[in-house]
Amino acid sequence: MNMQTISTKTLREDFSQVIAAMEMGQPLTLLYRSRPLAEIRPLAQAKSGLRSFTKQQLKQWIVADSLTAREQSQVDAIINDLP
Repeated sequence: MNMQTISTKTLREDFSQVIAAMEMGQPLTLLYRSRPLAEIRPLAQAKSGLRSFTKQQLKQWIVADSLTAREQSQVDAIINDLP
């Protein structure tokens, strides 16, 4: 994947370009006075639309829902494997 460039001026004036590149997983080279200054890369764990929940929150939501015993045991196994 070719690294695209973005100027510090564009970074200030149109940050939406940076956000769009990060959402697509595209790293950028930041230019200052036409010279490379830094690399901007998306975080590896960042996924569009995903949120983090605690084990306790997941357990509470599962208890509130009506799952079959088999579904419940599958979900419990997944939760127990979470860090």
